[in-house]
Amino acid sequence: MIDIRNITKAYGDFVALRDVSLDIHDGELVALLGPSGSGKTTLLRIIAGLDFANAGTIRLAGENAAGLSVGERRVGFVFQHFALFRHMTVFDNVAFGLTVRSRDTRPPKAEIREKVEHLLRMVQLEGLAKRYPSQLSGGQRQRVALARALAIEPRVLLLDEPFGALDAKVRKELRRWLRHLHDELKITGVFVTHDQEEALEVADRVVVMDKGKIEQVGTPTEIYDNPASPFVYRFLGNVNSLACNIDAGHVWIGGQKLSLPQADRHVSGAGTAFVRPHELDVVRPGQGQGLSALVRHMVVLGPVVRVELEVNPGEMIEAELTRQRHAELALQSGERVVLVPRQAQVFLTDDRQYRAIDPNLNRPHVIRETGANGG
Repeated sequence: MIDIRNITKAYGDFVALRDVSLDIHDGELVALLGPSGSGKTTLLRIIAGLDFANAGTIRLAGENAAGLSVGERRVGFVFQHFALFRHMTVFDNVAFGLTVRSRDTRPPKAEIREKVEHLLRMVQLEGLAKRYPSQLSGGQRQRVALARALAIEPRVLLLDEPFGALDAKVRKELRRWLRHLHDELKITGVFVTHDQEEALEVADRVVVMDKGKIEQVGTPTEIYDNPASPFVYRFLGNVNSLACNIDAGHVWIGGQKLSLPQADRHVSGAGTAFVRPHELDVVRPGQGQGLSALVRHMVVLGPVVRVELEVNPGEMIEAELTRQRHAELALQSGERVVLVPRQAQVFLTDDRQYRAIDPNLNRPHVIRETGANGG
């Protein structure tokens, strides 16, 4: 287990981490997700012992890491740009962490060879042991880097944007491969990414960071379905944000009223309603209660059709329809339609949060009040 408590790190006047606390459980694969400058790589480097906090503590398996060197922490680190030794073969790169050990802790050559060959089979690179990094593809080089990190039998595996330097197709293949490898090895892992899809697809839990603080921690489903703050909502995929007013249990958006059936009737104020494009139904006028909009543009994107709509002069939002629904509607640019949110989430300016479900669907209504930190 990695126990991170009240970590603060500053570089001069720039505060990279602000009182960050987090527990990472044994065998768990955790994603640190956020934009550039959010502090995720700084936190990873402090866990590894490559950087040091100004305040706070990190405990690895119950042991205070402050007095431990990088080697003593038994951490495997995989960098974005592979960091392989160009003059060494694949075999020698993977074996490096074992061969540089002191004489009394270095395994015999036969044992090193057996372990390296096993790792190369595990990362699907058997037969390439004699090649040099320049003779490999980007995806192969990253797998060599991962095998090298695993060779020292780390208790924690840390990956800094491990697939960031690869093209989209290779990234997707390696994401799936990493998830399967983690499930096989059950090693505790932490990886940094700014790619929302990557974090949601690979991680057991996601830690969303911004400006040196944790905004929210949860499973991919929890993070996506119940964002704890407007920042998390905007960062996790495409979303429409609409200015609104809360008044006695109703949300008013552009003159249209949506009910919050179980909301506190005494709560009122300005806020923002968040609706994902796939959570918007498009209907003809008179067929539902919602937001009036003009169809401006339509784009076919494989199995879905993205419809751009104007709800107020100059204010555009998007809806995503299935190809079948789009064919049924036979929409034309310039025609007026009604947008009916299947689900919306409203944030007041004081961060009290209401999860509103369209009352016409007769589904349970969930309401909660929370701060924006969530972590």
